[in-house]
Amino acid sequence: MTIPYSTEHVRRHRKRIREQGKTEILLTLPVEVVEMLDRLRVSQGVRSRGDVVAFLTRQVTEAGNELKQA
Repeated sequence: MTIPYSTEHVRRHRKRIREQGKTEILLTLPVEVVEMLDRLRVSQGVRSRGDVVAFLTRQVTEAGNELKQA
């Protein structure tokens, strides 16, 4: 039987995340996209899909900046 998280537990978790300079978001994505994120996560050796999303976001931002400067 799974015990639901208490409100206080969730509050403490979110506080720890904020202290790390991060926040949580909920994404609804196609299964294929999640599978791709998982493959990238394994190949990059990172712990979470969020790390992959952050990496890809930085890559796209840098590429966009390079295009603007060209």
